Amino acid sequence: MTLDKLMAELPVFSEKASQLADRLGLLRAGLVADHVALRITERADAEAMRDAFLQRGTLLSDKEINGRPILLIQLDTPIQVGPWAIDLVELPFPDGKKRRDGWEHVELVLPCDATDKHQMLEVVKQIPAMIAKWPVLKDGSLGIEIKTSCPKGEGEPLPNPTVAFRHEGVTIKVHPHDMRDVLGLRQPDATA
Repeated sequence: MTLDKLMAELPVFSEKASQLADRLGLLRAGLVADHVALRITERADAEAMRDAFLQRGTLLSDKEINGRPILLIQLDTPIQVGPWAIDLVELPFPDGKKRRDGWEHVELVLPCDATDKHQMLEVVKQIPAMIAKWPVLKDGSLGIEIKTSCPKGEGEPLPNPTVAFRHEGVTIKVHPHDMRDVLGLRQPDATA
């Protein structure tokens, strides 16, 4: 996987991510995307991807989470992913699982006070467009997988519980804080 190949795949990923977000009612909710993430299965490819992205931006974080490095790189120029201009890329190093290399998910910020995955799920269920859809989302009849988590790196000042919606190889995640706030790189917006 090269950066050129990855960027060539971005329009297809963007369309699928936009369609999923629209289907969930998250586009109408006006949530801001704070980052886009990819998956790489070979360590040498992840190192090459890191080097290529660092030619286009700045390393904000290199933390070990769940036993592997996860890098956050702030791009000098945002990339367009569907309706979102995103300037932060998450590059997790391989975890031993066999996956398809490429773009994997977009993370959206839903400002709230949730501190665990159960509270975050309750907040997400109250998004106006989500209220009517929730029964069919929950029963799986739309084919959209729902997962909750609360990943946390060492020294991060804020918990960032997450609700993930996965469909046909694309995931949209919703969490309460921008990753730069979670990393303690700036003060959270007091008006959010």
